[in-house]
Amino acid sequence: MPKLKYANCLIHDPSPFPDELKGKTARKDIIPGVKVTHLMSSDAGKQKGFFYVDACWLWGGAAKEPVGVPHKHDFDHIIAIAGGHIDDPQDMGGEVTVWLDGNPEVIKKNSIIFIPAGMVHGPILFNKIVRPTFLMVVAITGKYKRTVVAQVKPAKKKKYAIVDHLYKDFSVAASKRKDMPPPPPRNPNLKSARIMHIEEDIVKGAFYTDFVWIFKGTGGAPATEHDHEWPELIGMAGADPAHPRNLGGEMSIILGDEYHPTKKSVLVCIAKKTRHCPWEFHDIQTPTLVFSAGPSHMYTGSHKKD
Repeated sequence: MPKLKYANCLIHDPSPFPDELKGKTARKDIIPGVKVTHLMSSDAGKQKGFFYVDACWLWGGAAKEPVGVPHKHDFDHIIAIAGGHIDDPQDMGGEVTVWLDGNPEVIKKNSIIFIPAGMVHGPILFNKIVRPTFLMVVAITGKYKRTVVAQVKPAKKKKYAIVDHLYKDFSVAASKRKDMPPPPPRNPNLKSARIMHIEEDIVKGAFYTDFVWIFKGTGGAPATEHDHEWPELIGMAGADPAHPRNLGGEMSIILGDEYHPTKKSVLVCIAKKTRHCPWEFHDIQTPTLVFSAGPSHMYTGSHKKD
């Protein structure tokens, strides 16, 4: 059987850590005291023209010392931390301290942290992880590079932003945009909850990122077949510690004219102007995190014009 044209767009495994992160963070004990699965990652080396993505599951534990060092980049990026459960999808159930511009910020809720280019950040202390918590970095660069710096004094004017709730006016604001159709009715066969979202109308300078929990059921993303003028990441990660690389069921996505199903946690790296969708979720039985992101300040696509 000939290899499908878009087969390499589906990534299930992590890459080695970048050279500048080798050392303690390259060992099996990525975060001493915390059980971690380095889940999957991608960049321009894996997908031409794509951006940097790295994702881990934190299953439980507590660290005594911070990991990482103060550093900065010449690109914007986000750090996303997502926990939750079916009775309270927004409850991270743990505590993480992240140093941002010299300020120790204590994270207790699901959060997207937007870090603009040039801002010093790090290290991170994982104070307490009590249930599966997803940690993902998305950076608008093809290759991860950093500059290590001395610890800075706490900045009085914060250049970063922490989005630790789903804006109540999100759907209202979206409905006012001419290119935004009204949201589809909720699928009664799918138990799900959107937990985090960020675009430039929420945080100035930010890029599109979105997270949804699917707890159980069958359904699909609301988007019809479309493409973008920018590369898009879509992904799913199953939150079962006993089977860390498996989804809670199966997903499928149409890329071009090809059907791609998978039962494994996956990053789907979609090049700009590549037609894609429907994106469907089949018989999800255990909690699964769904996410998407792209280097666009606002979500746009050809289906918004149809």
